[in-house]
Amino acid sequence: MKLLYTPIDGYVHTVEAVINYAGLRGQVEPVPTRPFDDDTELSRVNPVGKVPTLVLDDGEYLAGGPVIYEYLDTLHERPRLYPAAGRRRFTVLRQAWMADALFDQFVLLVIEGWIDRAQQRPEYVVRCWRKVTGILDQMERDASRYRELDIAQLRGIGALAFLDLKARQVGTRVVGLDPDFDWRTGRTCLQGWYERLQINPIFGLPLGPPAPA
Repeated sequence: MKLLYTPIDGYVHTVEAVINYAGLRGQVEPVPTRPFDDDTELSRVNPVGKVPTLVLDDGEYLAGGPVIYEYLDTLHERPRLYPAAGRRRFTVLRQAWMADALFDQFVLLVIEGWIDRAQQRPEYVVRCWRKVTGILDQMERDASRYRELDIAQLRGIGALAFLDLKARQVGTRVVGLDPDFDWRTGRTCLQGWYERLQINPIFGLPLGPPAPA
């Protein structure tokens, strides 16, 4: 299998953590990919042109983090990251979807920071930020119910680690945001869960070096 993705210096993607958890490093070839480069093979494989994209041995591709995570979760003998059925399955899926949304909203703010400050959109920033803090508050409520490891927790660790990596950059570049923002403030349950789980080695083993800047 080949994984087309964009490595980030100092950050382990959820797909990498899933591969580590499943013991599949020897079966996945990492292919550093910049989606907007003219010479990338990504658009020839996946017409949507987004990472991550997983190319299977028979040439079929799977795209989108949630699809890839669940497929990889069928390829190992450890306890499954996706509950098979019942209420817990849908709670975990909701929590994972919410962590995806946290990551995505922060990416939108990173992109907003690329715009000249005079051209930024204050109302848009407020809407994005309201979603960020609302998701964090829901994660604080959920954290006390986290039990055995599942995809929602892997995705949550990934999203919060991304905030740690990018919060100062976003706060400095985006008008109206605080460069000293720390998601831990007022969220002691979430902080405690994060500190206990993020030391798991699966979150510290990137598949390869970061893509060239």
